Amino acid sequence: MKEVTLTLPEKTYERLVADAASAHKSPEQWIMDRLFTEQDARIAAAELHILLTAALDALGFQRLEPEKAKRLSELLQVRKERPLSSDETAELNALLAKAEVLELASLQRLAATLEH
Repeated sequence: MKEVTLTLPEKTYERLVADAASAHKSPEQWIMDRLFTEQDARIAAAELHILLTAALDALGFQRLEPEKAKRLSELLQVRKERPLSSDETAELNALLAKAEVLELASLQRLAATLEH
């Protein structure tokens, strides 16, 4: 068995402990149950996404605004199903460029923080 250490924002950790306590389980067992229960796979994925988002927020990562992120996801899905129109392609490229700028700036801030 391998060990994983999570660093969570205080509010996220408190929620995790409260959810585990309400299920009469340790936080570790609660996480394991959520990760490996087939019927809760979609719920676990959503919860993992929330944990990842909280971790990125704690690190100061910037992301696209929710409506732009949703549109980016939509365009990426449409691109799998059919060729994009020229307007859609331009919109997709603009959203990808914006997301890349935010990610690069976030990574640069993180690297600068780690250097100090």
